[in-house]
This record gives sequence, structure tokens and C-alpha cells, in this order.
Amino acid sequence: MSDNRIVANNNSGQVVGGSNNQVSWTSGAAASADAVELQRRLDELQQLLARYAAALPDPGQLQDDTAELATQLRRDRPNRTVVSGLLTSLTAGATGVSAVAAAVQAVGRLVSRVLT
Repeated sequence: MSDNRIVANNNSGQVVGGSNNQVSWTSGAAASADAVELQRRLDELQQLLARYAAALPDPGQLQDDTAELATQLRRDRPNRTVVSGLLTSLTAGATGVSAVAAAVQAVGRLVSRVLT
């Protein structure tokens, strides 16, 4: 009997030939529901920043901060100081546009849950 292994994209599996075989498959940890929701909220925030760019004091910086926040949160160990600073910057920059401010608050709540 031969042992055939398949490895692709951080996923690994084993295919066993012969009768009465068993197949096992393991993959990287599934994203938590909060992490999936957080990514959705970050995408929504980017859309709102584009939509309300004319009403924001520095929309380019806010978009950059949101992108950097997403990058930090994808890391295995996000830098909490950087994440906190980005959230502070986003909160300050979103003042005056209620839809953007609400989106930043929602992201902040989710970040707190994901990083605990």
C-alpha cells in the first residue's frame, strides 16, 4: 500500500488507497465569527470613507489607517499599541460624519472582542 500525501496552502491531507480506507483532512483554523464580522465591518468602513470623503477632514489618511488596521489584525500577533493608535486616529477623523463614526465604533467593539 502506498502513502500519498497532499499539501497545499497551509492545508494538508492524507489519501489512503485500498479497500475500507479512511481519509483524513486537516486545515488551518477556521476564522471565528467575530473575525469574519470584523473583516466585513472594515470593508464597510472603507466604503463609507470613500462615500463621505468630501465631508471628512483627511479621507486619505483614514483610508490608510483602516487598511493598516486590517493588516495588523490579520497578523498572528497584532501590535496592540498600533491597533489602539489606529482606532484613536479613526475615531478622531470620523467626527462629524455620523455614519463613519458609527462604523468606527462598531469596528472598535469587534477589535476588543477579537483581541481578548
